[in-house]
Amino acid sequence: MKNTHRLSRYLDPKLLASFSSLEVKARTVVEGFVSGLHKSPFKGFNVEFAEYRQYTPGDPIKDIDWKIYGRTDKYYIKEHEEETNLSGYLVLDVSGSMSYKGDGILNKMDYAATLAASLAFLMLRQQDSVGLVTFSKGIKRIIRPKTGMSHLKVICNELENTTPSDETDVSEALDRVAETMRKRGILIIFSDLMDRAETIIAKARQLRSRRHEVLIFHVLDRHEISFPFEDITLFEDLEDKTEIITDAFSLRREYVKRINHLVSTFQSALRKSGIDYLLTDTSRPLEASLKSFFTRRQAFVSGSI
Repeated sequence: MKNTHRLSRYLDPKLLASFSSLEVKARTVVEGFVSGLHKSPFKGFNVEFAEYRQYTPGDPIKDIDWKIYGRTDKYYIKEHEEETNLSGYLVLDVSGSMSYKGDGILNKMDYAATLAASLAFLMLRQQDSVGLVTFSKGIKRIIRPKTGMSHLKVICNELENTTPSDETDVSEALDRVAETMRKRGILIIFSDLMDRAETIIAKARQLRSRRHEVLIFHVLDRHEISFPFEDITLFEDLEDKTEIITDAFSLRREYVKRINHLVSTFQSALRKSGIDYLLTDTSRPLEASLKSFFTRRQAFVSGSI
């Protein structure tokens, strides 16, 4: 018997099996996903008409409704239910700070990549289209959303071949993602958010105002949350490589106060705008973080939060 191998180190069969009966659902009506339920997940004939949308370069010419053109002198595409499954991007921060690992098993990048790969698997399995964006100071790679489980290998290969580096520019990445999304969809963002909070919030709100569903995993190491350091310590910035030696104990109270304020700011501002925010501690089991995600998704879809 031949040995079998994982498709990716970011896909854990046991982890996926524990969530095999769950779906990634959207809270609001986005194109292709009505109240979190699929109407017609199969391609084929005898499908229901969904809506018209204006033609954009790159759309198949065969899909233009020429009767509408004759009446309006404008090009429109007639969409049907089978074309309207959920379309989403997994947006992954791969800046230098994501390489940090305290005393846990995984650094922030590997933890976030495992969450991303797991959600890609679940979304592709439910016949949605999924893409991947990796970014740091600029966009590293954009993989356009596609359906089919074969696309999972493309996403996982990119995750496997990505190494954290450079500084963080979350807002620029969100601008680029917005430009690439041709119809409303879902964006799941994984980042330590080591950037200007007010700018991140503003960009996320812009995406939400365009009726995209936005979810943010705020990925932090336990050390970054609790700051357990006590002695004279050398700290290195993993993005610009600057170093500082300081008495960590004397900084702890002020540091913890600021990080708690930052988390509170994101929680309050984003959730008020209908953006789901999850503080993700890499010391927690991955299963626990995914469970939190699905619990909150269920609550968001039902409108209870």
